[in-house]
Amino acid sequence: MGKGIKSSLEIDRSQDITLAKGVEMASIKLGIVGLGLGQWMVETVKKIEGAQVVAAAENMPARLDSMGGAEAYEKENDLRLYQDADQMMDDESLDAIALAVMPKHRRALIESAGNRGLPMLIEKPWAGNVQIGRELVELCHSFDAPCQIEFPIRCMPAMVRLRELMTGNLGKGWIANANLMMGWCPPPKSKHWDPENHNGLLNECYVHLFDTLAFLLGRPKSAFSFGGSFRGSPMPDAAAAVIEFESGASASLTCGGIGAASADGGHLLEIWTENGLARISGAQWLPDTLEWALREAKESTVERFQAPERFTLMEYNMRAFFNTVRRGDPVAATPEDGLMATAMAMAIQESIITGNRVAIDC
Repeated sequence: MGKGIKSSLEIDRSQDITLAKGVEMASIKLGIVGLGLGQWMVETVKKIEGAQVVAAAENMPARLDSMGGAEAYEKENDLRLYQDADQMMDDESLDAIALAVMPKHRRALIESAGNRGLPMLIEKPWAGNVQIGRELVELCHSFDAPCQIEFPIRCMPAMVRLRELMTGNLGKGWIANANLMMGWCPPPKSKHWDPENHNGLLNECYVHLFDTLAFLLGRPKSAFSFGGSFRGSPMPDAAAAVIEFESGASASLTCGGIGAASADGGHLLEIWTENGLARISGAQWLPDTLEWALREAKESTVERFQAPERFTLMEYNMRAFFNTVRRGDPVAATPEDGLMATAMAMAIQESIITGNRVAIDC
């Protein structure tokens, strides 16, 4: 593709996943636990009508100091800070809660929020391993409260449009090629390498890529991978892999912390389908361009979208979450989706270490 482009459609699909227009309802009151990535959530919600962060729980004084201190952060963001998440849930009349904490701390918080009937938005990765992931799926299903995993890429307009095309003119996916490289790699003693926590960089960061492929191609079946610890990490920090899907589709991918932020971008995903092909591109995995064509077409179509900004990249999936809270819409990414992405990460990691093809057990 690239030659014979028929049209360049300036499409802003920011309202594809948003709150219902013209519905009179009090603003959704969100509480956040953890102000690491939780800070990004605070900033993101400021862009979304009909929702507000009213409180946050953070028990790390050093983090609050780095943010200018608790009092200043409360004033700047018009919210109340707590050290204890349970106290926040007791004291505030919350409509929903976001759990932006490390995997090893999630179980108790899911129980606390679930017992209060609070809809939950839970940060990725879903779990540090498949067994714990299964247990958390069962735990979430024991409560009468929706639980959405924070996978923003599947909710971005370009990806939503591609999946729409794949259920229509383009048809189901056959073969895909995807890339997600970043310059960031945690130091060897970071908690990100803790087997009881994130259990490696592939599970911490690149579940975004694995989830995107599952979103488009369905349930994964096996992985065969190469890679290594190129930056002195205790576990693999980059991978080249081939994923087989139950649908018969396959995907090749490259991912890892061996990139360079200044050069991040370009072609992110190419996919060949039963009736044609498509390509998604953009900077830092913030897709803003979709080019596609049917197999017999002489020209391709280019559609352009409004990508979120880097530090508010959660905008579209948070809009989807608020739709669930407000209207009862199905969650955009289920606990099972979270488990599937972690299972892919674990299989890719195991394949690198063992040199074997590994079944994806999810």
